[in-house]
Amino acid sequence: MIIAYDEPDTHLDYDHQRRIMQMIKVSASAAQSTVIVATHSLNLIDGVDIQDIVHLNSRDGRAYVQSLGAEDDDEDTRRFMSNMALSLGFRNSVLLHERCFVGVEGPTEYAALPILFKLAFGYPIQSAGIALWDCKGNDGALSFAKFLKKHKRTVVFLVDADTMRDKQKQFNIDRLKKQGFTEADCLFLGDPNELEDLFSDEQWADTMNAVWPRKDERQWAAQDVGNLRQTGKFSKSLHGLLRQHSTTSPNGKEDMVVELTRRLRTAADVPRPLVKSFEDAIKVAREAGLAYWPED
Repeated sequence: MIIAYDEPDTHLDYDHQRRIMQMIKVSASAAQSTVIVATHSLNLIDGVDIQDIVHLNSRDGRAYVQSLGAEDDDEDTRRFMSNMALSLGFRNSVLLHERCFVGVEGPTEYAALPILFKLAFGYPIQSAGIALWDCKGNDGALSFAKFLKKHKRTVVFLVDADTMRDKQKQFNIDRLKKQGFTEADCLFLGDPNELEDLFSDEQWADTMNAVWPRKDERQWAAQDVGNLRQTGKFSKSLHGLLRQHSTTSPNGKEDMVVELTRRLRTAADVPRPLVKSFEDAIKVAREAGLAYWPED
């Protein structure tokens, strides 16, 4: 059965728009039922998953259909939303479904986390209402979070766990609480120190053999990786090992995690501590709402 609605929100106030959206969702959840809604209403668009939105556009007298596919990556998702916003006459940010901003340390997290999120949960990170922001370092992530917190936006920061050791003055939970943060707003990654720690020796060795093979033609072994965890900063040591023994080593250590994430295939491949951080961010996003801003 196919049910079609044409501009069902016309002449309705926001409360009734939300009510009709609930009715539509009930219809769509019925067995062997497909619901198609034609609308320009941002209120209705915001009420469905990004992957369920089909954008009809016209160009040179022909109709075009734009939508997201199962294989589309984070850049495809952002491009789709940006182009749809532009054609509808909205600002880009209006269609980002932003309920929770997450400030991350740098390009590694900004590139890798959306891939890992989609692999872990089966849908884009934007569908959870989470917007990542590359903050150029842990200090930048905290400054970004402070700025949005001051302006009553829902925000968390996600940084490496060793930040609490190396920058105790800024990243002290008691101090952060005095600045308006809760423990749920402060996410730390690492086992024990950083994002790179979370992946297993076997996952790293597999990626190294596939992407950065040894120049002596010996296979990388999990033990080669495991030996590095005992001395210094793991990611730096791993990058140094690759530069020493591979002619195709990555230009920077920020490339290593991205290459590894592209080789993961199942949700079980995503490290559990990282999934827990995602779940924490999802919970914050779900509970996000308008914050009262006192006039004084």
